[in-house]
Amino acid sequence: MKISTWNVNSVNARIEHLEKFIKKDQSDIYLLQELKTVEDGFPKELIKSMGYKSYVNGQKAWNGVAILSKNSLEVKNLSIPKYNDPNARFIETEIKLKKIKKKVKLINIYLPNGNPIETEKFDYKIEWMKKLNKYIKDLKDNNIPIIIAGDFNVIPSDDDVYSPENFKNDACAHPLTREQYRILINMGFTDLVKHFIEGKTNWTFWGYRGGGWQKGNGLRIDHFLTTANVTDLIKKVEVNREPRGWEKASDHTPVTITLED
Repeated sequence: MKISTWNVNSVNARIEHLEKFIKKDQSDIYLLQELKTVEDGFPKELIKSMGYKSYVNGQKAWNGVAILSKNSLEVKNLSIPKYNDPNARFIETEIKLKKIKKKVKLINIYLPNGNPIETEKFDYKIEWMKKLNKYIKDLKDNNIPIIIAGDFNVIPSDDDVYSPENFKNDACAHPLTREQYRILINMGFTDLVKHFIEGKTNWTFWGYRGGGWQKGNGLRIDHFLTTANVTDLIKKVEVNREPRGWEKASDHTPVTITLED
């Protein structure tokens, strides 16, 4: 089984890119973030023509997450349980992997950016992370296998950015952000991109300003986290840089994992 995550930075503005990537990549499941559309505006018919069903948690002009799947799925949650979040940043389903008895929770997130740090946007980011961690801990306490993926807007360490100095006042690299991410990891998750791909070749984002892509000034903020029983089934992890080089590209590029199934 192949699963890909990609912040498309507007699904309709980037639909030709999405179509091109899907036709070549053929993952079983796609986790998309930053749709910037409500469900009615999502290109379900085109996705259907390529053999995928669409499950959408959309929002007008902002945010939005979706799951595209070759097989039918059941959406379990459209927000973090017990958290009244007005924004479309979370969608959860379950998948079956032959070597794991229990169904695997597959959670697609678009975590708040949090900038500027001196504002309520940063407070919202940290609150969101705490609510996510509480929910994930409940799942872990019940020994549920989990995959969490998406745009975390977290630079886990200084090794995950081309210039730590440039991001010392950025919410994605803030000590409180990194602390909440470590709390999540320390529940027993493997950060797959870090674990499987050498540093500086595992960046997933290159900003539009200052020619970040052309200069190779990247960072790692798109992650796949897996519990140990899922990690044991990982055969391959790839950061596909090609779409970032396309004309009018998203500033993120897809990450794909291949699981034994």
